Amino acid sequence: MTSAITDLAHRLRPLVFRLYHQVRRQTPQLTLTLTQGSVLSELVNGGPRRMSALAEFERVKLPSMTDVVGRLERLGLATRRPDPADGRAVLVEVTDEGLRFYAELVTAREEFLRERLIAMDEADRAAIEAALPALAKLLVDTKKEELISDER
Repeated sequence: MTSAITDLAHRLRPLVFRLYHQVRRQTPQLTLTLTQGSVLSELVNGGPRRMSALAEFERVKLPSMTDVVGRLERLGLATRRPDPADGRAVLVEVTDEGLRFYAELVTAREEFLRERLIAMDEADRAAIEAALPALAKLLVDTKKEELISDER
């Protein structure tokens, strides 16, 4: 059983990696790094966050997150404001332009996938749909029993 699971992991990893990168390359976007895209997604889906929480989420040091947020600010996608709960802390939030950009990006990526799905036969589409619950379980951190959220 362990050998079969190892083989499955070996075949799944490059497939998932290549699919994600193909979708990412085939859709128009600003030149955001993976971290910048992840932070923008987190702000859109989770609301304003402290800089320290974003750094922890991305597993980077605070100065690195400051650079990431600075780039998002220069692009008009995010902004900083004082945290009303603690004047010493800063909250980062998505701007209206960031929301528009993110929505357009998601739409473009879903359209790319839709076109690929249309080109498949019904049996392949059904197989992909049937696999979605199992694939979603790959996102659950079994040590913490929580969903690993990271839509980029």
